[in-house]
Amino acid sequence: MSLNETVKVRFGESIFTVDRSLLEQHCEYFQALFQSEMKECMEDEICLQVQSVHGFLVALCVIHDERPIMSADEIADAIQCAVFLQIELLTEHLIDVINSDNCLLMYHTAVTFGLSKLFKSAALFIRNMYADLKEDVKCLPEDLIAYVESLVPSTYVTVGSHSPTIKLLQDFMRTVCYLDEDEKDWKVLTHLPLNASTTMAGVTVLDNKLYIVGGVYDISNKVVDSAFCYDVSTDTWSIFSSPQQLRYNCALVGHVGDLYIIGGEFEKTIMSSVEKYKVSSDTWSFAAHIPRPASAVTCKWPFNRDCLALSC
Repeated sequence: MSLNETVKVRFGESIFTVDRSLLEQHCEYFQALFQSEMKECMEDEICLQVQSVHGFLVALCVIHDERPIMSADEIADAIQCAVFLQIELLTEHLIDVINSDNCLLMYHTAVTFGLSKLFKSAALFIRNMYADLKEDVKCLPEDLIAYVESLVPSTYVTVGSHSPTIKLLQDFMRTVCYLDEDEKDWKVLTHLPLNASTTMAGVTVLDNKLYIVGGVYDISNKVVDSAFCYDVSTDTWSIFSSPQQLRYNCALVGHVGDLYIIGGEFEKTIMSSVEKYKVSSDTWSFAAHIPRPASAVTCKWPFNRDCLALSC
């Protein structure tokens, strides 16, 4: 029996015609339903028993690559929808739009409905802005306040431009520093490994770990062929696999468990290639090229989009 490309989803009196493949791709609830071969998944109309249709409307926008701005009521409905239909994209969008106006609502609603990923992100956001939100936080239950206060706030880190060295000539300025905002002072977090280079290297932070990829040894622009990771929780450095294409003067960004190394140079040739590193498997693979070769690009990742600033 062949299935239609679209399916009707009913919420009470409201009916939506939705692309079946999109629902199966982005929504674990529908994925399980369609793969179950139950009678309901063969029908043209599926009835859902949820409290509000507004959350599903927001979910449809996100699935169609839109980034809706939500009211307080829509946020609460979207959180319920993300939990009930298990839509990861919607959860990620909610995390992306956390701000000082909605963080308390996100935090409390997320714990109420069991959306742990949003709960942890909202809690950390509140902890990072605790001085500004201290009075507002008092409206939360004591256990939620205690959880926020138990977290270690995020902080700024800085690292200078350094080339590899040897133990005999160890440079005690080869440090990574963090900003102690309470004392308004920069303090040493760790020292760089002897064979690590931050000169024209890609440097980024992902999941509370510092990553360094590429870089050069000296003015000859010989590329460092090792990549380094610093784990703040254990205060240890480790080496991980290098990209398939060595490079320097490149951009490195982290996003949802992956690193992306973008553009850069090798043997004075500027490149447009992009590689993706999956941290969980310690593997690199090529991704879509950027529009044209570029080095030293400025790169940010707002709303699940990788945005580059390329010079003309």
